Amino acid sequence: MRARTTRFLGATAIAACACLTLTGTASAVAPANGLSEVIAAAGSDTTVDITGAILANANGGAWNSDPDNFVNVPPLLSGTQTFTVPADPFADEVVYSAGNPAPNGSSQGKAALKASAEAGDGKIDIARSSSARGSSDPGTFEYFAFATDGVTWASSATGSGAGLTLTLAQLRGIYDGSITNWNQVGGANSPIKVYLPQTGSGTLSFFTGTVLGFDPTTKPVTIKRFQEHDGNSIPAADRATAIAPFSIAQWIAQGNTVVADKRAGFTVNPLTGAGFNGSPVAGSAGSYTPAFTTAFLGSRSVYNIVDSRTPSYDQAKRAVGFDDGDTASTASPLCGGQLAATIQQYGFLTVSGPNGLSCVKS
Repeated sequence: MRARTTRFLGATAIAACACLTLTGTASAVAPANGLSEVIAAAGSDTTVDITGAILANANGGAWNSDPDNFVNVPPLLSGTQTFTVPADPFADEVVYSAGNPAPNGSSQGKAALKASAEAGDGKIDIARSSSARGSSDPGTFEYFAFATDGVTWASSATGSGAGLTLTLAQLRGIYDGSITNWNQVGGANSPIKVYLPQTGSGTLSFFTGTVLGFDPTTKPVTIKRFQEHDGNSIPAADRATAIAPFSIAQWIAQGNTVVADKRAGFTVNPLTGAGFNGSPVAGSAGSYTPAFTTAFLGSRSVYNIVDSRTPSYDQAKRAVGFDDGDTASTASPLCGGQLAATIQQYGFLTVSGPNGLSCVKS
């Protein structure tokens, strides 16, 4: 197999470097092994952008003395776009494209990590996930919750649902087909176009399983699909009357221009009767902050997952995790709290863990 000879930053990591100053090192790390390893992360769309910033920090960290190359694989490519993960001592070069799609969503990210671990090929070393451990996950998976996101309903700022607050019962009524027109919940007289994220999305499973508590595809309602957190993927003709779940963190990051703005005029809106009744976002464009609390039914942890069977397990964990017994000064910069400002800039709430850590392992 061919070894990599040059440093390589994923596209989202480059974007993160352009708008942030990332600092911080860990004092106790996996020992240098003399190998320049390529450590690839893939999966969730919700956390692709913040992961770009985290891995950019790892690529610039003094502790990364081999140096290993952390690459953030985007979840979706279109047209002639390609994304290359360079070769290293364990894996050949991988070129993702529309014809060879990258893992898109938490479920596919976890499946790719599992497959890579079972093959021992090092193709995927970190799975981005906005969903918690599943019953089919191998016992070798280690979950590191590093931030809290919120999921609420979104609609066009100038459309039929503009300015509304929905109750949890109303939201569930829209998704079970018993409410079909915006005028039934105080909006304009327009049929509601009901959207859900793509199959395999962690946001999809969380929204349907926790916020709604049921699978709308089993109800008498027409469901349309969009790429999660991407208002542009909803056809323009539907946007004025559409409803869709949206990550609050993604909406904030896009509104703060730390990532590409794909909101297409959609706003994240209040949901009452779900543990938190206020606006989910505070501030103004460029300085939005999350305003929900962890009491909100729509709040969820987001994770980086590593598998102890992968050949670059130690190096992956030292970028996004910690060892038992680590403290803030010996864990990864992410779990040591050194990227708290970055987490907040990308619209997430920080996490408090044991031993002063800013991650929780499960």
